[in-house]
Amino acid sequence: MVELSIIVPTYNEAENLEQLVSGIFKSLQGRDFELIIVDDNSPDGTGKLADELAQQHKNIRVVHRPGKLGLGTAILDGMAFARGEIIGVIDADLQHPPGVLRKMLERAEGGADIVVASRYVHGGGVEGWSLVRKIVSKGALWLSHLFLPQTKNVKDTLSGCFLFRKKVVKGASIDVKDFKLLIEILVKGKYERIVEVPYIFRPRVAGKSKLGARQIFSYMKQLLRLSEYRILKFMAVGVSGIFVNNGILWLLVASSILPPLFAEIFSIEASILSNFILNNFWTFKGRASGGIIYRLLKYHGSVLVGAVVNYVVFALLLSLGLHILVANTIGILIGFIFNYLLSETFVWRWV
Repeated sequence: MVELSIIVPTYNEAENLEQLVSGIFKSLQGRDFELIIVDDNSPDGTGKLADELAQQHKNIRVVHRPGKLGLGTAILDGMAFARGEIIGVIDADLQHPPGVLRKMLERAEGGADIVVASRYVHGGGVEGWSLVRKIVSKGALWLSHLFLPQTKNVKDTLSGCFLFRKKVVKGASIDVKDFKLLIEILVKGKYERIVEVPYIFRPRVAGKSKLGARQIFSYMKQLLRLSEYRILKFMAVGVSGIFVNNGILWLLVASSILPPLFAEIFSIEASILSNFILNNFWTFKGRASGGIIYRLLKYHGSVLVGAVVNYVVFALLLSLGLHILVANTIGILIGFIFNYLLSETFVWRWV
């Protein structure tokens, strides 16, 4: 049995493949490894070139697929052929230098369950990116930490170059229809130690980038799925809170029990209690830490600013002549994002 199986998914990478293979063999010279190239019937002849390389190197295996079926499934199909106890993944575009693989393997041999080639640890970085590209990358990274708190200690969750022990994903239901397999493993895998190894991400020399609107949409779907759609649940709870808030407000004012500015205080509190109960037993089910009273107090503290904003906006819009329920609804919506961030990262924080 080989020690390491490196999986390289390819689609139209004929211009890069030979240099990549040469770099991998140079980096892992003297080590026991196999290279599995999974090609999606590339029209530029990548598959044929892979077969030629396999004839030159006995430890190269090629998997041919009938069409462009996606990066994630290509890696999964490669894993089905892998004989190594450690599985490695590297993109074929040469933006991840193959020279980093040797150091990554050494860290895996040193006891790490997952080793990530990282742009965002000391010594790593990117070259040739515009400010917009940097912002998009950092934003995508921040979203992974927000939606998936299991990933919060990994500084480059979007890396396309990583190693993991086969036992990490044993028995896990890995869904790789989406293209970021590392995030899937971080959420569903069983592991203890993760190490990040720095590298410099460089612009493509040849070939065409696969990043586009479709991949961005796929990434957002993956985040929602892996987070068990918490933000959508939180929004649904928020909508129910609007009805509770407005309902109590209307009842207290219409029955002349309290004037609007005092009735708003009670209606806000009623919606806070309603939202807490639904979020605790539905949205963040399984993420509870401490007693329910403790969490309720934390929740009150986290939504305090949102409640104040709600009240101030309500009072301001009411003074401008807006209908009482319209003014209140606008105030509620403005505080939503802030309340979600604190609920995700503070009240029901992943432990």
